[in-house]
Order: sequence, then structure tokens, then C-alpha cells
Amino acid sequence: MNENKQGTAQVGGVEGAGFRIRNLSAKDAAGYLGITMRELRGLRERRVLPFYRIGHRTVTYCQRELEAFLKKCRIAPAGESIGHAA
Repeated sequence: MNENKQGTAQVGGVEGAGFRIRNLSAKDAAGYLGITMRELRGLRERRVLPFYRIGHRTVTYCQRELEAFLKKCRIAPAGESIGHAA
């Protein structure tokens, strides 16, 4: 556990702009992505999805990185030009 200048503890996340960003558990990450735990494990084992290993068993995921992963997975419809992706 680290302390920042204001004296607030930072646990399991990234400090920024006066608030803590907590990483998601595997169960929460799978729910966020709309996939099963088995599919999540497969993505992790193939190193397709970024994750954090804390100790021997604990694995967490950063929500911002999951959002970036989803954006990379987006397939545009046939009529959409490349420069106008949402």
C-alpha cells in the first residue's frame, strides 16, 4: 500500500486527479466484456488482453485497458469509411 501527498492510501489501482481507479476482478472483467470466464482466461493465456498478476493467483484488469481492447475489436460496417470510426 502506497500513500500519496494527501495521505490517502492507494490500493490495487492507479492514482490520478484526486481519485483512485480500482482494477476489476476477473469475474467483473468478464461481465464488463460480456464474455464467460473461460473466454477471458483464453484471451489472457494467448496474451491478447492486458492484465495484472498480483502474487501467484490474483489477476486483475484495468477498465480503461478493457475499453481500449474493445475499440480494437470493433469491425466497421461495409458502408462506413475508415476515418469515421466511433
